[in-house]
Amino acid sequence: MSNIVELTDLTVSFRVSSGSSKIFEKAKSIVAVDRISFAVKEEETFGLAGETGSGKSTIARVLVGLYRPTSGSVRLLGEEIDFSRKKDITKLRRSVGIVFQDPVGSLNPRLKVKEIIKEALIASKEFDKSEYDRRVSGIIETVGLRKSALESYGRDLSGGEKQRVSVARAIVVPKKLLVLDEPTSSLDVSVQAQVLNTLRRLKTELELSFLFITHDLNVIKYVSDTLGILYYGKLLELGNTYDVVTGPKHPYTSKLIANVPSLKRVEHQETAIEQGPASKGCVYSKVCPSVFERCAEPPGMYDVGPEHRAACFLYEQETQQLTRDVSQTT
Repeated sequence: MSNIVELTDLTVSFRVSSGSSKIFEKAKSIVAVDRISFAVKEEETFGLAGETGSGKSTIARVLVGLYRPTSGSVRLLGEEIDFSRKKDITKLRRSVGIVFQDPVGSLNPRLKVKEIIKEALIASKEFDKSEYDRRVSGIIETVGLRKSALESYGRDLSGGEKQRVSVARAIVVPKKLLVLDEPTSSLDVSVQAQVLNTLRRLKTELELSFLFITHDLNVIKYVSDTLGILYYGKLLELGNTYDVVTGPKHPYTSKLIANVPSLKRVEHQETAIEQGPASKGCVYSKVCPSVFERCAEPPGMYDVGPEHRAACFLYEQETQQLTRDVSQTT
């Protein structure tokens, strides 16, 4: 399968004023995303997981042109995006849609549902006005909303219905990739399941790829094919979701999975990263239980299994040995 989107050494930094954050009080800028590389394939659901402050939403906003990379590259369907060119940003937004975490805040309270969805058609400039009503009615049915909802305002809808409107708005103009930024975190468990089932159905019917961003590993296990684990803007582990969840290699991934609440538990609150990153070397070395001398340097991504990698020096020797074995047999 070919790649829909490919990120290579993506870095995003933001300027900050001194003292604006206890963690970053001495920094002139915050590196929100630090040399991240991964690709989302055709009809794949790629999951990004991590705590608040890990850089998940920053990546989402880069992929729809809301933020610009500081360095590195983003390729869409094999072509590199130049974020300084309006033409390239337009191309990106025509192929990539986004559904935000807060369905209430993302919907204009002054507009009816039909007008909210129609806005996306108007902005795209891809369809004649005579097609608007037909497309809006069709997409409402596709996402599983009652047609009477078209005449409703956002305040009249339930949380699940509001999120379905957000999805409808994102895909009423056909997309290749849908970025889902914590799409179920504000919903109760029963409604979460309904929305997730709808998303899985849409992915198959519309041949979509998903970038699914969440802090909830229970959700990510249910929906994603590939999983990346973020910590302070660094990608610490990447691989098949089943392999990462059942056999985590990075100490941070192990901690995350050990702290996953039971599925029987109704409430789940996201925790924020508070201890701060290490000032040098491995970003997790400040709190890592397995830290040793080598961690004073930043690690690369090491192979820890078939299509499974971890940014941890614990696996450096294994990778070097595997490389030697392969070279000797070829």
